[in-house]
Amino acid sequence: MIRHERLAFGSHVLPSVPARPSIVAAALSHEPAPVHLTRIETWDWGWGGLLLFSLALFFRPQDQVAGLGNAHLSELAAIIGLTAMVFLNLSRRQPITRVTPELLGVFALWGVMLATVPTSLWPGGSFLIFRRDFLPIAFLFMLFVNCATSPRRIERICRVIVLAFGYMCVRVIFNYVRGIGLVEGDRASGPVGGFFENPNDLALNLAAFLPLALMYVKRPGPVLMRLVSAGIACLMLVVVVLTKSRGGLLGTIAMLIVFLLVSRSLTPGMLLALVVAGMLILPALPESFLSRMATITEGETDPGGSREERKQLLKNAWAVFLEYPLTGVGAGQFQTVELNGRTLWRETHNAPLQVATELGIFGPIAFFFLIYRGFGAALWTRKRLSWIYRRRRGKQARSGNGEEDGLSDRERVFLQTHGAAMVASLTGWFVCALFASVAFNWTFYYVLGLSVTARDVVRARAHAFARAKELVERERVVA
Repeated sequence: MIRHERLAFGSHVLPSVPARPSIVAAALSHEPAPVHLTRIETWDWGWGGLLLFSLALFFRPQDQVAGLGNAHLSELAAIIGLTAMVFLNLSRRQPITRVTPELLGVFALWGVMLATVPTSLWPGGSFLIFRRDFLPIAFLFMLFVNCATSPRRIERICRVIVLAFGYMCVRVIFNYVRGIGLVEGDRASGPVGGFFENPNDLALNLAAFLPLALMYVKRPGPVLMRLVSAGIACLMLVVVVLTKSRGGLLGTIAMLIVFLLVSRSLTPGMLLALVVAGMLILPALPESFLSRMATITEGETDPGGSREERKQLLKNAWAVFLEYPLTGVGAGQFQTVELNGRTLWRETHNAPLQVATELGIFGPIAFFFLIYRGFGAALWTRKRLSWIYRRRRGKQARSGNGEEDGLSDRERVFLQTHGAAMVASLTGWFVCALFASVAFNWTFYYVLGLSVTARDVVRARAHAFARAKELVERERVVA
């Protein structure tokens, strides 16, 4: 059986590339040249490790099946993927890893965290955070930039995430109806552990990954897939309401606005549909949800006083940063700080301040660099492919020398919509992260990985196609 997958980066181009005349013909006809790969050639265990890790991370079978808790499935998948990636690159006489600005940024943050361990208020605790939480993130991000090398591979990871959230949302709603897993009386929590368990973290992840489901609704494709994606998107919105997370609601609203704008979906018909949907949905929302959301602007109506407590935590975090501006208090040690004669025992509930207070001034520099690069990559991909699309339809291009992108129409549509979804995902994550200590959680680094690998695929394909055209011109000159 023959499968067709065009891998973007040179380190993954296998010996079954067609003879040069096929590439030359493709360059002359302005169509991308297919690379024919057999099933076993398409699969490599670097990519397989990344896919298996994503399945274990988002579906979390270790939290649901007795006996898998000590199996360390995600760790095994990561080790398999990294080992295969290194051996595969070395066997092809390639560097051990591709080096991108984002990978350097991740390892810069990694280095700052490690460098501040000796000055931490509790060095052992900070080293544990470094080893247990961020070291796996850094190496998995390296696996991401080396193995998510084609539109098909990126899309498969997106599908895993969307299906995982569909499954998770069904379980959350089912548990909520039965009164299981509720916190603070009536707030839904995640049905699994990890970075989905807390209601606020669950809402943050819903806001960050909901654009992937919307992407499949927006993109032309099979009707069944679009219907399933629309259903999952609706379930995700319902669960955001059930978590009663104020930060989650603000992040979801910001994400939806950005997605509609960047994907150019804010048409008069869409505006009318949103108004009608709002008129139907608002009266059906639980009173407990509406009263809790009202505390966003009316702090005196908050019976638990959490709004004022959060404001005080922000002031405390800023005071701690000013006291330890260079080295911070150490990863994970903000809660152990003594301020005004008492130990805080609380997190910052703000990701930028979390990094600043725990790692000092160099931490936020690396952290905001990664955020900037994520937004930049997504916007570049969207803009680049929108320009190609307009040009292919015969409209006047803004600029450029007429080069093609080396993508098929299906790949181009996917990556164009994917770019818009990533801008919205980063927006939803960032707004929610202003109310949560999630700087060292998986969510951001997965969204960042999906954003920058899509950009790298587009660049690599365009470069490969330009090289093919250059070969054509050289052969013409020789002839």
